[in-house]
Amino acid sequence: MKILESITLAIVLSITSLSAHSLWVNSFESFVHKPGHTTVGLGWGHTLPIDDNLNSPNGKVVVEEFFITNPKGKTTNLRIPSNKEAKALEETNSYDIYNSDVGLHKVAFKKDSPKGMYKIKAKSKATYYTVFLDKKDRKRFKLKSIDKLKGIKKVLIAIKYQAFANSYLTLGDKWENPKATNQGLEIIPKTDLSNLKVGDLVEFEVLFYGKPLHSSPKADAYITASSSSFGQSDHFSLHSNIKNGKAQFRVQSSGQWKVECKSKEKVTKGGKHKSLYGKTNTLINASTLTFNVK
Repeated sequence: MKILESITLAIVLSITSLSAHSLWVNSFESFVHKPGHTTVGLGWGHTLPIDDNLNSPNGKVVVEEFFITNPKGKTTNLRIPSNKEAKALEETNSYDIYNSDVGLHKVAFKKDSPKGMYKIKAKSKATYYTVFLDKKDRKRFKLKSIDKLKGIKKVLIAIKYQAFANSYLTLGDKWENPKATNQGLEIIPKTDLSNLKVGDLVEFEVLFYGKPLHSSPKADAYITASSSSFGQSDHFSLHSNIKNGKAQFRVQSSGQWKVECKSKEKVTKGGKHKSLYGKTNTLINASTLTFNVK
């Protein structure tokens, strides 16, 4: 029985670790040589700009979509890194060496590239985690929804998890406020991100399936913001409560910033996520937005 409890604990810790990690988009812009380019990739873990492998044995994420959309709405898919669990290329007494693939691409602009806002987006595969007792009172764990399982006596933990990541690049000086997709958890900038400077106030709209998030005594909704040049090395971040779907903060330093939000809600028969009733008990979504401050 102690072995089974240990296995269950390991599963719970694994799920907790996954929801604690962040998925984000990196976009390293360079306009030294006109018309310029950006190097685009994915980040996973905690620390900007690059932390862990997306297929790390310590906690991986399966990316379902990764693409760039130009100002005219044309979308180009970007290569998605492998989700096959990484194996060490070499193991020593001091360290293990892994091949690292974070989906880096160079996006080279042309003289006649459309001016305006380019959207770079990524989304993880929606994943179900179910821990349950079977008919023989054995603790089991499956990466399936409740309705796809057989022989369940009691559900112990049931979670649906998905992560969304966004970044925006403006070619020229034509910024446009992004529009809501009404899918998942969205952090939508309401401030021009193309020419931010230290001290500027940045405003956001935060929506969960198209509905504004709001802090209340029952559910604390907030965004956090950190940078490799502010807070991150000391393990702290700026914090802004979300009120009627609105949040804001004032940028404190130059460099790359990451804004993130997580939402955890119960699934009930008559609730707003009733379409998931019978499939899972808890819906967890995570969202990040990255941008650069001059």
